[in-house]
Order: sequence, then structure tokens, then C-alpha cells
Amino acid sequence: MNLKDLAGAIIHDLKNQLHSVLLEGQKAMRDMPEEYRDKLYPVFARSRRVHQDAMQLVTLYRLQERGNFPADDAWPADTVKHAIECFKVHWPDVEVHVEIDPDCQGYYNDSLMQMALTNLLNNSAQAGAKTISVSAQEQGPGLLMRVSDDGPGYPDDVLDGSGDSDKEGGTGMGLYFTELIVAHHSTPAKPATLDLHNAAGGGAEAVITLP
Repeated sequence: MNLKDLAGAIIHDLKNQLHSVLLEGQKAMRDMPEEYRDKLYPVFARSRRVHQDAMQLVTLYRLQERGNFPADDAWPADTVKHAIECFKVHWPDVEVHVEIDPDCQGYYNDSLMQMALTNLLNNSAQAGAKTISVSAQEQGPGLLMRVSDDGPGYPDDVLDGSGDSDKEGGTGMGLYFTELIVAHHSTPAKPATLDLHNAAGGGAEAVITLP
């Protein structure tokens, strides 16, 4: 086994161990008095974040080494709902507004896109946004998904590609990981793209276009 495979195996085991810790933690919190539950919740929430980071590392390894994440028919309304559920564990006070027709459909890997959207939501909250809007619409045979917020917007070095948008509390993988996920959905005929903008009225905007 080479060093790269060993690192992948260790990360995978770490993810599984963290999952077991979370399950035991959930059980313990249900059985304890509420006053203690409130004190332990921040620790539990951080553990959830570490588990999500480990899942992203495993996914990153698989993306670079194997690329075995097949696309299928998917519904953005459901994908966004699950992404928001993950996001709310860490940012319960940030408002998220969704504008997606329940019948809106796309063709992508649902698990990967959930991770990408969760990253974008986290990125907005880490930058100081208090309200985030998520929308999706079919665009010909493809799909356009938009995440916008009322935060300070992306700094210039992120917009020109020379910096990373992650703020304090992030992992440093944010946009890089999201870009890999989006690029994975490219086809020979048309690339999938992630475009970052600052809105004229203020705030950041990330637009994912899938073929």
C-alpha cells in the first residue's frame, strides 16, 4: 500500500469512527437533563462539523483517484432541503430562503451537490451573512442553481482566483472542494461551471451551471 492509499484508508476509518461517536452522542443527549444537553450541544455540533469534513476528505480522495460518482435524475428542491438541514446544525440563526419549483429537475450526483451547496451556505455564514437565498431553475437541458447572501461579498482575491474565501472556523477546502464537485459534472460537450460575483446591491452570489 502506498502513502496515498494509506492516507485514504485512515481518513475513511476516521469518518466511520466519528460517525459512531455521533450516534453515541445523540443517544446520550436524549437521555440527559436539558440543562446539560444545552451545555454539550456546542461540542456535539463541532463533532458534526468534523465528521462532515472527514466525509469531504474521503469524497475528495475518491474524486481525484477514481471519479466514481455517477449522475442521475435529481430534484434540486430535495437536494437543497438536505443541504440546509446540515447547514442549520452549525448556523441555526441564519435565515435561508428557498425559491425552487418542486417539479424542477436536474441530472447530477445528489450527494456531491448536497456537499457543494452546504459548502456555499457555510461560506456565506462564515463571511457574516444573516440571510441567504437559494434558487434553482431548469435552463434548456441543464440546470442553474444560485446561492446569494446579504454579507460583505467576496474579496477581490477570491474573485480573481488568487485567494480562498474560507473565514475563521472553516477548513480551507471550501471553494476548492465545491469547484471540484461542479467540474465533475462536466460533459464532453459542455463544462459545468461555478461563477462567483458580488451583487450590485451588496452581498455575494455563487452560480452553479450544470449541463
